[in-house]
Amino acid sequence: MRFLFLCLAVGAFPARSLGQLLANSKTIVRQSDTRPQLVDLTDLLLKLKDKFHVDLLFEEKIVENIRVSPNSIRPSASFEDNLETLLRSTGIHYMKVKKDTYVLRNEKISIEQKPLEHVPAFPADNRLKAIGMLERKMLAVPAKAADVTITGRVTDEKGEVLPGVNVTVKGTLRGVSADASGNYSLSVPSGQVTLVFSFVGYVSQEVQLGEKKTLDVILRSDNKNLEEVVVVAFGTQRKESIVGAISSVSASDLKVPVSKLSNALAGQIAGIVSVQGSGEPGSGSSFWIRGISSFGANNTPLILVDGIQRSMDLVDPEDIESFSILKDASATAVYGVRGANGIVLITTKKGKYSDKPTINARFERGFLAPIRLPKLANAEQWMDYYNDISYDANGSVPFPDHIKQKYLSGADPDLYPNVDWMKTTYKDVTTSNRLNLNVTGGGRIARYYVSGSYYNENGLFNPVVTESYNPSVKYNKFTFRSNLDVDITKSTELSLNLSNTYENKSRLGVDMGTMYNIVMTTPPIAIAPYYSDGSHAQPLVGSNPYYALNSTGFSQDFWNTSQSLMSLTQDLSEYVLPGLKFNVKFSWDATNESTLDKRKNPATYYATGRDESGKLILHKNADGSDYLSLARSNRGTKTTNLESSLTYDNAFGDHRVGGLFLFTRREFTNNFPTNYILAFPYRNIGIAGRLTYAFKNKLFFDGNFGYNGSENFAPSHRFGFFPSIGLGYNVSKERFFHDLFPAVNLMKFRGSHGYIGNDQIGGDRRFAYNSEMQYSGSYTFGTTGQKYISGIATGNPGNPNVAWEEAIKTNIGFEIGIWDKLKLQIDYFNERRDGIYILQQSVPSVVGINVAQYVNLGKMANRGVDGSIEYSYVKGDWLLSARGNFSYNRNKVIYNDSPTPIYGYQEVAGQAYDQQFGLVSMGLFKSVEDIEQSPVQKFGSVVPGDIKFKDINGDGVVDSYDRIAIGRTTVPELSYGFGLSAKYKQFDLSGFFQGVGNVTRIIGGDPVQGPQGSILVNGQILADAAEKRWSLHNQDPNAEYPRMSLAYNENNRQASTFYQKDMSFIRLKNAEIGYTVPKSIVSKAKVASLRFYAQAVNLFTVSKFKLWDPELNASFGNIYPQMKTVSIGASLNF
Repeated sequence: MRFLFLCLAVGAFPARSLGQLLANSKTIVRQSDTRPQLVDLTDLLLKLKDKFHVDLLFEEKIVENIRVSPNSIRPSASFEDNLETLLRSTGIHYMKVKKDTYVLRNEKISIEQKPLEHVPAFPADNRLKAIGMLERKMLAVPAKAADVTITGRVTDEKGEVLPGVNVTVKGTLRGVSADASGNYSLSVPSGQVTLVFSFVGYVSQEVQLGEKKTLDVILRSDNKNLEEVVVVAFGTQRKESIVGAISSVSASDLKVPVSKLSNALAGQIAGIVSVQGSGEPGSGSSFWIRGISSFGANNTPLILVDGIQRSMDLVDPEDIESFSILKDASATAVYGVRGANGIVLITTKKGKYSDKPTINARFERGFLAPIRLPKLANAEQWMDYYNDISYDANGSVPFPDHIKQKYLSGADPDLYPNVDWMKTTYKDVTTSNRLNLNVTGGGRIARYYVSGSYYNENGLFNPVVTESYNPSVKYNKFTFRSNLDVDITKSTELSLNLSNTYENKSRLGVDMGTMYNIVMTTPPIAIAPYYSDGSHAQPLVGSNPYYALNSTGFSQDFWNTSQSLMSLTQDLSEYVLPGLKFNVKFSWDATNESTLDKRKNPATYYATGRDESGKLILHKNADGSDYLSLARSNRGTKTTNLESSLTYDNAFGDHRVGGLFLFTRREFTNNFPTNYILAFPYRNIGIAGRLTYAFKNKLFFDGNFGYNGSENFAPSHRFGFFPSIGLGYNVSKERFFHDLFPAVNLMKFRGSHGYIGNDQIGGDRRFAYNSEMQYSGSYTFGTTGQKYISGIATGNPGNPNVAWEEAIKTNIGFEIGIWDKLKLQIDYFNERRDGIYILQQSVPSVVGINVAQYVNLGKMANRGVDGSIEYSYVKGDWLLSARGNFSYNRNKVIYNDSPTPIYGYQEVAGQAYDQQFGLVSMGLFKSVEDIEQSPVQKFGSVVPGDIKFKDINGDGVVDSYDRIAIGRTTVPELSYGFGLSAKYKQFDLSGFFQGVGNVTRIIGGDPVQGPQGSILVNGQILADAAEKRWSLHNQDPNAEYPRMSLAYNENNRQASTFYQKDMSFIRLKNAEIGYTVPKSIVSKAKVASLRFYAQAVNLFTVSKFKLWDPELNASFGNIYPQMKTVSIGASLNF
């Protein structure tokens, strides 16, 4: 008869981390007995376990053939009282090792008194893991002939330490448990010895010791582990029973040197589409789950940190325990109105049982430089360009050679400047710093995790700094987190999570976008940075980048966010029903923000020449003051959440049933409203439920619902019901499957369908059922003593029928595992949005109103596929792993109430959201004859060198009716990432690539298309345009840029395929090399582990587009660039 030992989840004994107690144990199986008086002890242990919902750990042989009276169990007594009564006459004693976990042992058999050679080895499937472990050693056997001490460290495939791993000498009971840092030390006999490393959820590994004194081991995940759990909506579920589309990423993959967590997501997870539109210090990324599914007000996912809606960017990567995204209806329906765009679940770290605190420290120093800056025309290129567009019939030019030479020689930079504004205003390299310190510990009653972190990043701009005046761009963030868990009783747990994030950012006196425009548009010869006599230089028209950078003041932004979460969990297994738990949680978050603006505006001058003495002739073109003005503004919010739930999870033979019923209420208040709409609190209320069922761990059912109320709609439409259903079939659990496909350890099919809502109606709009009243027009009464009266009229009429935007989602998934090493997951999804909240455009004139109404008329579809693959290989001192993922989606606008165009090819419906429309370029006009023989272009007169467009409708004219859908969207339809990692002894190396495809953008603006107007002061162009444009001296019909001119050229500024560029790219997103100092060295300093590493982010990019970083959302590169970072650091564990 075989028994099943209930596996203890990752944890520790009070004296020290025991970790996984019965890694290879089996389940207790009920066996009937025909004798009425006595029954097997195992049967009664099973009854006690089920009744009190505890874990029992014991060696098989100590309970064999022991029979006891069934009357030993008293229903009214506690578990421990019943256990004492049951074991009283057996010679077996119990020990409580942690909450709801007990070990049975036979005191009459003293393992420590047995000679080593007489201790039998347990079979591989029934090896004792926990008996007699009172202090550090798991089995304290005297070290007979133990003349060698072996030390080492145990980690998983991702390099994360594994505390509690069992390390035993094969064929003996000698062993230890790895400590909280994954380190172990074990005395072994000399000679040929084999060590066995085992851990629940991981494949056991045997290693021959040989002559080694230090042995580091990597354990590989065991895909067969049925008890592995993943974080899902409002709780956890066993991984094998999941039928929804859920993807996750290891927290270690998010530990990259970036200012915001959202910047670390690109390419990391199947289903995430991420775009970082700016590299400004402190800025984050925009991202979507499975692309954009609605053209309504809100497409952003719901972010939940420890179950509470919060900002992802306030979480330090070091504090993350798990990171998952929920993508389909089965996974998100319980969130009702908040789940339509997918959900990100972040769980922060908790305290652990440990005999002493574990201290982890990490420090990084980073060096940053732009990925790719636009290259602007130098002085010679620009003067040649200006000469070309100013050429007249007499052959005269504004910059003849002798004038050009004055600018190029640098003899008089006041009057003849030659300035590289990029180098003048930007640094070549800037810096960042990151520091994290966290402490983990706890005992049987309380466990804690405390963390503090600091991040600093200096900006790219290079202003002149003095002790009293510092306009530098920089960002600082301080984060504190404390997670405390207390066992009030053996069935009651209280958790208190506190965090605070303080951020401050210093900015220039001018807006960042304005600053970039000034740099990008000011020619190199326009003005000197400053005059030699110290005067502030400023052109009569336009701006001086140096003055804007150094002499306009600066701003400082401050954010302080305090978050608290209290949670109480009561296990009702002993009192009501086994497997039943009650939880209530309350959170209170407050954000206070302020901006301090310090401005100055010194007098500026413009030099027109030199007098007889050589002194500059300056003309003041603006009065000003060197004194700083001061202005402050304040903002703040408060958010509370109340949530209570009942959960149930229990097994009955081949059947497992789970359930959830939950109530939730959320309130958001703007403490500094700028209008009466914002002054009202925002409130949501709802209930949710889930029912799960599993049969023999191969057939799965998952039913969910959310029922939510929103204030935005009239009472008759205020509440919505959003159900979903999911089914799964693990065919690899069938008996025939293993015989047919022995290499396949997992093959699972799953599918889901459901409805989810979205109540976001955009901007400050609220209470859509009410009409808006606004001032409109005026009238002056009387001829004497006239009185001016403003009128009031209806703005947007209210709509009492407006309701939820509804997402109908279908998902079909497939998972396969091969050789316990290769994992593959593929999901196909199809989503339709109905009732998208839009402003009605097709209002007939007979209605008699000239304002539009908001209605639920919009429709949109989105479908695609995403998947991931993982492979790991462990042998000896080597660990090799590879992973990859991809996400592809294509959306389509079905209906948006736009007016029906004359030509069907201009219809927005049927096209992708954000589809670009424009003319189709046919190159450049080659000659006058070419122009005369082509359709007439209605965008001003054209000459050779101008862009030639295709006549789409064939009417002989090229006009707005010839605009069609061109290229792709500005949001990538394809996102992917793949990486490799290797570890050999103390060395580790990893690299991760990220890429996007099916994304285009139309570039334009003065630096690309040629400026008009005051070209001498704001007429800069790209160096690429200066070199490759069509000109009188380069009449190349295949030139990359068309003719440029002083006059406004409407034809060449049309959105068209000529300027549309493929913005696809692949980049080395992250690369890291590290070295872990041997324990034999660091242990002398009482250090558990020490690792040095170098890391690079955005190291290089491969793309067809070369002018600037293709990820930037910029028409001519006029946005703060993304940065590539090289950092060095160290991580230290005590």
